[in-house]
Amino acid sequence: MASQDPEKGASSREGFFRTIPMGHILALDPLKICLIYLVFGILWIVFSDRLLLTLSSRQEDLVMLSSIKGVLFIIVTTALLFVLIRHFSSQLREKNQQLTAQEEVSRHQNEFLAQREAEWESIFHAIPEWIALITPEGELLRTNRAVESLFGIPPGTVPGKHCFDIIHGRECSVEGCPRRRMLESKKREIAEVAMRDGSGWLLVTVDPILNSSGDVVSAVHIVRDITERTRSLKALEQAKKKQNLLNYMTFSDIQNQIFTLAGYQHLVRGMVTEQRAGSMISKQDEILQKITLSLKFAQSFQDLGLKQPKWQNANHVFLLAISHLDFLTIKHTVSLDDLEIFTDPLLEQVFQILADNSLTHGKTVTEVTFRYEPGTEAVTLFFEDDGVGIPEDTKNKIFEPDFQKKKGVGLFLAREILDTTGISIVETGESGKGARFEMRVPRGMWRMGVKKE
Repeated sequence: MASQDPEKGASSREGFFRTIPMGHILALDPLKICLIYLVFGILWIVFSDRLLLTLSSRQEDLVMLSSIKGVLFIIVTTALLFVLIRHFSSQLREKNQQLTAQEEVSRHQNEFLAQREAEWESIFHAIPEWIALITPEGELLRTNRAVESLFGIPPGTVPGKHCFDIIHGRECSVEGCPRRRMLESKKREIAEVAMRDGSGWLLVTVDPILNSSGDVVSAVHIVRDITERTRSLKALEQAKKKQNLLNYMTFSDIQNQIFTLAGYQHLVRGMVTEQRAGSMISKQDEILQKITLSLKFAQSFQDLGLKQPKWQNANHVFLLAISHLDFLTIKHTVSLDDLEIFTDPLLEQVFQILADNSLTHGKTVTEVTFRYEPGTEAVTLFFEDDGVGIPEDTKNKIFEPDFQKKKGVGLFLAREILDTTGISIVETGESGKGARFEMRVPRGMWRMGVKKE
């Protein structure tokens, strides 16, 4: 016969008692007392009667001993009942204290949860953006009060409707719906849509809620009114275009006047024979030349910031940039993989300036290398050539506007274009061994694109 494991038996007994409701446990104590009293009484009668028979056989003695036995039985059972009742009463008090403590803890927890829920509800409804919990099909499960201020729909009437019903007033979702894209990508999707009455614009964001298997079970649907921001951006864009047109007309007009003035200067020079007057005319020519250089320098910045920054493949942009230059005699090695940079559309002009700098000032350049090194905080692009390099005392001057006015528009403009999205550029080459320009692209402004087969 197999022996039972005491620990297993104890754990099974604890499991058994845990399954018994508290009312049953309290009912067991009187039953135990009665059973103990019953067993003790039977044993007392059986053994005490035998003991009396062994002590005496006389009738008078048996009667007296029987009375004494009865008195002793009452005394002993009274003491036994006192001990048992006190023991079970103590257990009952302990259980009551435990229950009271548990109830107090539960009450505090419930109060804490209720307070936090009330705070969350207040925050949820105070948010000016319309926030809703939707099913993968777009059915609205829960919403905050912003739906009323944004669309004039009471929050209580929203559950059961669909997100596209409220935003577009249609029975089915529109093309380019961020909810549909979210179901495919299982990531956040964003879209800008026009209000159904055409009075403004909305920014719709959909974030998926996934289960343990990675399936979309619901989503957080957020709608923000971006009408004022969009109007401001459109007005700013329109102002930039008008300013660009005005600058173009002004530059053209001034250049025409300078060209005409230079013509008159040339005619006057042929008419004047006096040496002193000729000297004055030469100084006027120098001033006209400086004005022309200043106009060209200012005109080169005319398109800077006119268009929004965008993601650009660095490899493709560089190849396009050198296609405008006589780069056939220069060996070039490009190791940029599919690196993409978020910057001004004039990035092509930046790379063209660097390449032209090697052609113009490198003198002995035979090879150009364009590579990158990724880092935790930034990625660094290296544009290197094997030319004569840049003297140490000139490295800090080549990006200054005054230096560029003398040498022609170039590196200063390149630095300003890159700086629009926080990209820095420095020259770290060794004089006599070649130039090296390092462009540091901060985190968030670069990414690796998808390689096309």
